[in-house]
Amino acid sequence: MVVALHAAVSPGVLVVVSVAGLGTSILLGLAIAAFVRRRSRPYLLIVAAFAALLGRSAVVGFSLVGVLTPTQHHLLEHGLDVAMVALVVAAVYYARTVQREVSAS
Repeated sequence: MVVALHAAVSPGVLVVVSVAGLGTSILLGLAIAAFVRRRSRPYLLIVAAFAALLGRSAVVGFSLVGVLTPTQHHLLEHGLDVAMVALVVAAVYYARTVQREVSAS
């Protein structure tokens, strides 16, 4: 049986998690719109990073209602943190590498 991460969830926590999820959804939508306009790999990597950020909000929500155990919660959250950092670093690295190659030719 899975027990909720926090047995008594206060309305304030639910509001914060909901606002975070909504804000992240808006950012993800804007990132997708930017990717559709630019159609470049760095923009795609940023979209994936924002999707990972939205995934973190989902993990918190699932943990609050008891779908995930505390161990699963922490594993998923830290895994998504690593993925976000890797995606942003990859986007910056790729954008800088391509920019240098274009400048050199």
